[in-house]
Amino acid sequence: MRNNAWMQIGAYALLALAIAASALAFACLRVLDTASIPGTAPGYRYYTLGVMRSTGPSFAISSATLQALQGNWADGLRAGMAMSDQGFQVRTPAQSGMGHVARGELVSGAYLEALRPKLRAGRLLEPVDMNACLPVAVISSALARALYDSPAAAVGRSLMLASKGMPPGMVVRVVGVLAAGFHGAYGVRDTEIWLPMSLAPAINHMPSTACTAKSAHAGGTTFSTFSVIGPPAVLSAPAEVAPAQLTTLLGNAWQHLPAAARGKDQQGLVVSAPFSLSPQARLQNARRTTLYLALSLAALVLATINVFTLRWLALVRRRHVLQLERVLGATRAFLRRRYVLRTAALALALLLASAALSALDYWALHALTGHDSALWASLSLPALAGELAWVLPLLLLIVVLAEALPLLVLLQRERIDGGSRVALSRADRGIGIGVLVAEVLLAAVMSCAAAWALHYAWQQRHADLGMLRAPASVVAIARKPGGPDTVSFTVNQSSAETAQGLLLRALRAALTSALPGHELALGPVPGNGLMTSPDSYTAGRRATSAMSMSASPQWLYAASAALLAGNDFNAAHPDPKAVLIDARTARALFGSVRGAVGQTLRSGMPPSTLRVIGVVAPLYLQGPGHDAEQVVIDDARTGAPYFPMIGGRLLIRPRIEAAQQARVRAALDAVLQRQAPTLQVTRIESSQRLLARLTRPQTRQAQVFLAIALFAWAIALSGVAAHLRLYLAMRRRLAAIRSALGAGPRRLYGEVLGGTLVLALAGIVLSLLVAPWLAQQFALLSGAQVAAFGVATWIALAVLLLAVFTVAHFPARRAARAEPAESLHEL
Repeated sequence: MRNNAWMQIGAYALLALAIAASALAFACLRVLDTASIPGTAPGYRYYTLGVMRSTGPSFAISSATLQALQGNWADGLRAGMAMSDQGFQVRTPAQSGMGHVARGELVSGAYLEALRPKLRAGRLLEPVDMNACLPVAVISSALARALYDSPAAAVGRSLMLASKGMPPGMVVRVVGVLAAGFHGAYGVRDTEIWLPMSLAPAINHMPSTACTAKSAHAGGTTFSTFSVIGPPAVLSAPAEVAPAQLTTLLGNAWQHLPAAARGKDQQGLVVSAPFSLSPQARLQNARRTTLYLALSLAALVLATINVFTLRWLALVRRRHVLQLERVLGATRAFLRRRYVLRTAALALALLLASAALSALDYWALHALTGHDSALWASLSLPALAGELAWVLPLLLLIVVLAEALPLLVLLQRERIDGGSRVALSRADRGIGIGVLVAEVLLAAVMSCAAAWALHYAWQQRHADLGMLRAPASVVAIARKPGGPDTVSFTVNQSSAETAQGLLLRALRAALTSALPGHELALGPVPGNGLMTSPDSYTAGRRATSAMSMSASPQWLYAASAALLAGNDFNAAHPDPKAVLIDARTARALFGSVRGAVGQTLRSGMPPSTLRVIGVVAPLYLQGPGHDAEQVVIDDARTGAPYFPMIGGRLLIRPRIEAAQQARVRAALDAVLQRQAPTLQVTRIESSQRLLARLTRPQTRQAQVFLAIALFAWAIALSGVAAHLRLYLAMRRRLAAIRSALGAGPRRLYGEVLGGTLVLALAGIVLSLLVAPWLAQQFALLSGAQVAAFGVATWIALAVLLLAVFTVAHFPARRAARAEPAESLHEL
């Protein structure tokens, strides 16, 4: 009985977890499908506007296209976009000093008209403000109170502003004040000012003559209208507009758009609902959440059946107690009332446990996705709490009714004061078989997914990036906080060597003094986030695009990168024409790796002729799971057009131990303080830690699938144990009779264990039938191509079958060893 109590506790815990997972998945899906923009007017739906291309929908629409569409929208439809600025310095003309720092948005089209925020005073920005380059602004009520004491007093007043860190750029006139709670479509909390996008050149002191403001208040300042592509555009439509009607309206607006305003390969307008900063990522997250919801609901059904089975087993084992209570005068009404009260108490406990587990699941989701993910940006705690407030009780009510009503019927109709049947009915056996097969199928499916995720994460963790094959350390250098954006040197440049070349030599000398036997070099490192735009390179009639990078001598050794042909840079004599290229670039320009050595190529920006001295193996600079980058590497000592030490591009080999990092950091910081005082060392990490950081998404994905697989295993194995216990309890008399008639323990053990394994094999076979579809879904969710019938699949299924054997072994052995007389005394 004690084992049965622990099994019931475990089953209820799994049921609470299944309820929490289902409720959270459903709430996430609801939030993703019905996300709203805070502070906007009710009664409207908000979409991300894009264009259809031959390759599919693209949500990178230009502001010029939006401007051209303004006169084509039907009544009620509005569209616009905004470009977020890092911050403005704003003050009134009467104020002096730096003024107030406020984040702003440069808007185009009917951005504010589309969002329809509540006005406290004045009006919203309109498309005419953009077209005429009017120096006007809309501000928040908080900024109005800070500068003008009240929103009403701000309308019509002048405001001086400039981009942060620059001198005052222009004077604008406040035409409207928005109510609190609105922060724009992009959700930046401290957005306080909205300006026409056409004012950007004047604010940043950019010369332009394309657009001159007509207002005398501007003092004849000239502005430039220009187009930007990238920020997602928002389209608003009345809630009563059906999707089919919206598609027709979009088609009509596109048909009236002049051909000159249409971009190349643009075939029409498309929308994604609801509005999202990353529509493709939101769609991917919605698809992933739908799959998780389906899995959690399947787990919920099976967990409910397991609890029902265990409660039925408890009633079967307590039938003698029930008989005794009936003899002592207990009525069926009393038994039913007691059962209902116990069920209500249990439901309350399940509700509290499910709510607590939902909170834990929420913070686990936070830890797995991070604040920078598109999914987490949509899943605010208040939005999820509002959905969970009704989803959790509803799911719990369904579960309790599904689990309690059959047992109430059993108490009403079954004879609890007499004997029970010797054998189970065919319907009972069929239901039990179906449930066991379904539980093993769920466990098998999730076991395969977890095995694939683990295998993929292991492959990515041990992927060959073309470098970092030997342990090394990576040093990150950055500008000091609050300092200038430029890099200043304080070195004597009497020699022909560049300032950064002298700095690199000093850093190497400092390292050698602190740690003899270690080598420091500068060069490309995977995942440092400083990928440049590709440049064009030609060799004869052949051309290709490649990243321009810089490296120092000994980078090949420090990065443990393979030199396939040629030589490294000359350590004594820097050559501004010498370059290293990767194997892909060599084949693209010269046809082979060895044939590239000694050849010349021309670069486009700036135009120059370069000589190939060596070819390195392909470099996967964006990390595992990405294609190799084509690179052209020059000598960092000859003067790159940018400063190449910013970020994690310094390598030290052998790896620096943790106890040595403080000494090395102090030595390098001392050199920087003398020769480049605006720089500092920010981080020293091992190459192993760098690779672990690069593969963190795959590792997190494997952890998620492993957790789901373990959850499915727990449900399946506890279900196998529960159904076996109930099956053996219901067939106890039959087993005793067969044992008394001569059936040996080995035969009884084989029948129970063999029957369980056959059902488990049936579930595994069904999982193999859906394995190709499952592998396709896994590829869509993770981007990993997996073999549906690979080694990982067979290992996962074999381990699952072994677990089922272990769970079934003990009840089967206990049933085979039972004494016949102990069971026959009930006859």
